[in-house]
Amino acid sequence: MATVREATTKADIPPQEMPIGLLGLFLNGLQHVAIIAPIGLVFPLLVLRAADVDHVLHTSVICASLVALGIGSLLLCRRGRLGSGYLSPAVFTAAYLPGSLLAAQIGGLPLVFGMTLFAGLCELGFSFLMRRLRAYLPAEIAGLAVVMIGIILGLLGFRLLLGIEGRAAASAEGVDMISLAIGLLALALIVGFNIWGKGPLRTFSVLIGLALTYPLAAALGKMDMTRLDLALGDGLVTLPSLPLLLPSFDLTLVPTFAIGALACALRATGDITTCQKIADPDWVRPDMRSIERGVRADGIGTMLAGLLGTVGMNTFSGSVGLSQATGVLQRRVGLAIAAIFVALAFLPPVVGIAAAMPAPLSGAILLFSSAFILANGLGIIVGRLLDSRRILAIGVALILGISHDVFLEFYRSLPPWLRSVSGSSLLVAMVVALTLNAVFRIGVKRSATLEQPLETELLDAVVAFCRQQGPLWGARRDVMDRVVNALTEATEMAYDRGVAGTPVTLRLNYDEFHIDAEMRFAMRPLDPDEGNLEEKAVAALGSAALELRLMRHFADRVSTASEDGHLKLRLRFEA
Repeated sequence: MATVREATTKADIPPQEMPIGLLGLFLNGLQHVAIIAPIGLVFPLLVLRAADVDHVLHTSVICASLVALGIGSLLLCRRGRLGSGYLSPAVFTAAYLPGSLLAAQIGGLPLVFGMTLFAGLCELGFSFLMRRLRAYLPAEIAGLAVVMIGIILGLLGFRLLLGIEGRAAASAEGVDMISLAIGLLALALIVGFNIWGKGPLRTFSVLIGLALTYPLAAALGKMDMTRLDLALGDGLVTLPSLPLLLPSFDLTLVPTFAIGALACALRATGDITTCQKIADPDWVRPDMRSIERGVRADGIGTMLAGLLGTVGMNTFSGSVGLSQATGVLQRRVGLAIAAIFVALAFLPPVVGIAAAMPAPLSGAILLFSSAFILANGLGIIVGRLLDSRRILAIGVALILGISHDVFLEFYRSLPPWLRSVSGSSLLVAMVVALTLNAVFRIGVKRSATLEQPLETELLDAVVAFCRQQGPLWGARRDVMDRVVNALTEATEMAYDRGVAGTPVTLRLNYDEFHIDAEMRFAMRPLDPDEGNLEEKAVAALGSAALELRLMRHFADRVSTASEDGHLKLRLRFEA
């Protein structure tokens, strides 16, 4: 007896499971580290500057930061009860920066570490409430978080490219044209290799762009040689030292770090959702189990960062954008990223080279990645049916979030209790979106009923009813299309088997996870005086079977029941 074996092709293997060699694993991991390290280390360096610490403690915090990035990336990329199962490494986040700077000024590094530990604990708590809070944390708000991150990273890249310090205004006359030229050259090389390159040229476009422009920047004197000299003075290989400071706590900083933790949970939700969409061409809905485990890993990573002696972390949208741009999605790259970060803690010269990277090169990388992040966030938002409530919630939040960077002095002049929830553009957008979403939910019913006589206008009424409820609930477009198609077949069955002129009742229920539809109509009995009764019964059964098969094609579950001469059709759709 012949045995038939199914051939497995590369197209049959999920992208995150496709094999990758050790060299490719290392180079891809190095490419992500090249993006994460220069930008990610900016946040602990800013906090260290605010705390005004000596060189020894400065070095200890940087070593702790590298170890924390390695452990955080490992937790986020692993699969199991903890971890997203996707290539979504960790990075230090701007969500905690305002609170961390304030904590550094009030209580020094011990308070920074203690409040970071508290923030991680908050995010860990949010991970267990994701399903219960899903109605208040809809997908479009997660998409807004991704959009805001894309805008933040893009603006940061623009400032770095032009050499604009902080958020200060600048004129064209003050721009260093040599640095700008180096940054534009790096951006052009990265984009060119990504669009027109093939194979390794496309996969390693960012790394190749850096390798070609970094020596040029060094030759033109655009590197930060001070950081490099300090790192070289510590030797070639040393054991990493940790700050070993006892964390402290301040109740007045709780709102800032709690809201930052919520923003990080939403950002992680958006990043992991994006990873799911990239990895699965047939993606239709977020996998909440993966999201919950990823948010949980993100919270634990931030707690460990506080214990090790550094600032809070989050998933890195830039790496997600890079993964989409290069097509390398294997989560095993996350293991290489973790190993490289931990190894860097033992190599001061390498840390110095990464820390001394010219700002325009970092800006070019951020501009490149932010385009993909922004597109993914917009895709998440427009993938939902939005009514005026949701449009207003997202639109107003987006405008006010952007206004934080435009009118920074206004936000700095707000009362202290308002400054705690408006420390960054991401926090402003999230607070406004969450508040408006909760307020606009008032008066929105989770169930709706339509009652119409069985006449020719019934089908139009059913379609219009579904089209009205979809945007009100914020359901996905593809789900409501399936609801309309299935109920069209149900209406055709009512026309065929129902009693003309009698009422038809349609009830829709929505609970964020499912849409349940129930249609009830009076069945027309077979008339024994009109033709062969047996033939009419067979014909009626055959027509109903065809319509039920079509309904099952669109609905995830279909059932029928007879009651007092009425037929009930129950349909369930995964939302």
